Amino acid sequence: MSQITNQKSKLLARLQEKIPDQKVGLVPGDAFFTRKIDLPEGIPEADRMAFIQLNLEGNSPFPMEQLAWGFLEHPQAGFAYAYASPKARLKRLEIDQLEKYHQLFPGFITLYGDPVDQRTVRFVSQCGVLSALFLVPGHPVPEKIVSRRIAGELLTDDIQLEARQMLLAGLQTEDFKPEDGIWLGEGVDILASGALAFRHRHVNKGESMGLKLHELNLNEHTLWNSDLRDEGYAAKEGQVRQRSKLIWKSLQFAGWTAILLVILQLLTLGLSGFNLLREKKINQLEPDAVRVENKITLATRLTQSTEEDIKPFLLMESINPLRPNSIYFDKVRSSAFNELEIEGKSTDGVTPVNAFSDSISQLPFVSSVENNSQTRNNQTSFELVITFSAMPPAPEGGFVLPEESSAEETETGNPDGNS
Repeated sequence: MSQITNQKSKLLARLQEKIPDQKVGLVPGDAFFTRKIDLPEGIPEADRMAFIQLNLEGNSPFPMEQLAWGFLEHPQAGFAYAYASPKARLKRLEIDQLEKYHQLFPGFITLYGDPVDQRTVRFVSQCGVLSALFLVPGHPVPEKIVSRRIAGELLTDDIQLEARQMLLAGLQTEDFKPEDGIWLGEGVDILASGALAFRHRHVNKGESMGLKLHELNLNEHTLWNSDLRDEGYAAKEGQVRQRSKLIWKSLQFAGWTAILLVILQLLTLGLSGFNLLREKKINQLEPDAVRVENKITLATRLTQSTEEDIKPFLLMESINPLRPNSIYFDKVRSSAFNELEIEGKSTDGVTPVNAFSDSISQLPFVSSVENNSQTRNNQTSFELVITFSAMPPAPEGGFVLPEESSAEETETGNPDGNS
C-alpha cells in the first residue's frame, strides 16, 4: 500500500513540475519613479507607445534597457501615466527572473478601473507600501501617485491607518477630496477567462468591511502596456497565451462533446430498455386483444345480419307509396344493405316507369336510381336498381312481413304492388 502511495506522490510531483505556476507579481509602489505624460491631440494609437517611451527616456537617469517600465492610458484621459524602476532595484527586492510571473505590476494598480464620482484621493496598501492615487471622474487613469513605505514589521490595521494620516498630512490635495479609510490588498485570483481579480479589504477608524473582489479593467492590449516587461516579451507571451486559449477551448469542446455522447448513449440504453418493457407488455396483452377484437367482429356481423334481414322490406315500403297503379312488381331483391333491385311491368308504357324513377330519386335518403326499361309487343318491362344514402324511416304502425317471402327475394303478381 505504501508503494502505491509513493508512486502517486511522485506522479503528482512530476505533473506539478510540468504545469507552470501562474503567479502575479506586485512590486512595491515606492520602487518607481512616475511621470504624467500629456499626449498630443489626434496621435495615432500605434505611435503612443513610442511617444511615451521617448518622453520617459528623456527624463530618466537610466537607459531604457536597464528599466522595467509600463504605463496606464485611456482614450478619454488625454494623457498617460508612466512608471519605471531600475531592474537592479527589483533584484534587491528579490524580484528577479521576470519571465516566471504571469503578470508583473506595480502594487498601486490593483484597484485600477474602480470608478469615482468626484475628484478623489484614494489610499491603497500593497506590499507594505501605502499609495495615494489622485483620481478624477470619467476615466480610470490617475493624475498623480504618491507612495510611502509603512514603518514597522507588523502592519496592523491601526498602524496602516496612522500611516494614511501621516501621508495625507504631507499631500497637497487642492480640490481633491480624500476618501475615507484605506484599501488593504489581500491577494489576487486568476479567473478561468484569464482575467485578474484582486481582493481588498476596506478599513476605516477601526471598522473593517468584508473582502471586495475587483476585476482589473484592462483589455489584452492595455494589460501588456501596464506590465513591467518589455514589448518583445509581451508579443511572444501574447502569442503563447492565444494558442493556450485555443487549445483549452478545443479541450472544453471535446469534453462537452464526450459528455453529450455519454448522455445520448445512456438515453439510448434507457429507451431500449423501455421499448423491451413495452414489447413484453404488448405480448402479454395480445391474446386478450385478439379475443376482444374477435368478439367485436362477431357482434358487428350479427348486427349487420340482423339489420339486413329486415332492410329489404323497409326499403321497399319507403318507395311503394310513389308507385303508380299502372306499375306492378314481379321481383324485389336486396344484394346489399343499401341497395334494392326491382323487376316489374307497366300497363301504360314507359312513361309511368320514368316518372316513378324520377320520384324515387327525389327522396332525401336515396342517392341514385338506375332505370333499365324496354317495350316489346306493346308490353313494357323494367329493372330499377336503387341505392340508398341512409336508412328510410319506418312506416307508421310498422309493416307486416308476407307469409311466403324472404329478406333476399319476394315475388308478387298483384298489379297493385302491395308486397
